[in-house]
Amino acid sequence: MGFLARRTPHPPATAAPATPPTQGPAHGAAQGARIRWNRDEPVGWDRVPEPARIALAAAGHTTGPMLAAGTYAATPRRDGSGRYWHDTDAWWISTTVLLTVRARETLTPTGAVTSTGTPQLRRAGTGHVLVSTHPLTGPGPTTQRWARPPHTPATADPGEAEVRMTDHAVDVLPRAVRDDLGPPTGQCAIRHYPAHGGCRDQIHAYRRVSATELVALTAVREAGAYPDPETAIDAADWHITTHRARVGPATQTDLPW
Repeated sequence: MGFLARRTPHPPATAAPATPPTQGPAHGAAQGARIRWNRDEPVGWDRVPEPARIALAAAGHTTGPMLAAGTYAATPRRDGSGRYWHDTDAWWISTTVLLTVRARETLTPTGAVTSTGTPQLRRAGTGHVLVSTHPLTGPGPTTQRWARPPHTPATADPGEAEVRMTDHAVDVLPRAVRDDLGPPTGQCAIRHYPAHGGCRDQIHAYRRVSATELVALTAVREAGAYPDPETAIDAADWHITTHRARVGPATQTDLPW
């Protein structure tokens, strides 16, 4: 199965079953954004280095059912003593826990320099994972189906009448869902190509509303290739699961690999 992935921005400075699907309000579902996809990249949580993912699972942190997860853009860093490392910040959410993760890989200078005069670096194969574990409590998630109404002059949203390209995953969701979520703390988009044809999109996002409150969502839509893949997926229904939870105090863990 092939995939496409979208890059996410840098991080900001700072268990009940889902309910049966219901039909969301039609007037909130119209949208005219398409994600600017990048091919052949690791997707979502898989952008976290594999040794870090193995260490997290071995410690029991990511063994339950996942609701939503994603990563931010990885960042190389240097300290005052001349040591280099590569940080990948990520988040992983289930109905009972929020994990915020920093996977730090050691980098070693090769002795050569780039065309800009900076040292060339290679990964040393060692690192560690800093994990903040926040317990989540509250009612279970709910799921709604959002159907896009026919796109005619009478139903078109004047602010979104034209298709526009975006690098922000949540831009393709219904406006009412975006308004309910607010500015996301983290977001991630994934496109799969099933063997039977067409494509399948997933959006994961969450927002820390406050120090003690969180809202997370995962959205899925799938369509065939008629009349063409982009037109078909644009018109497909979204199935959106939303989870609102209270956030407890964090427990810190440092896992070597």
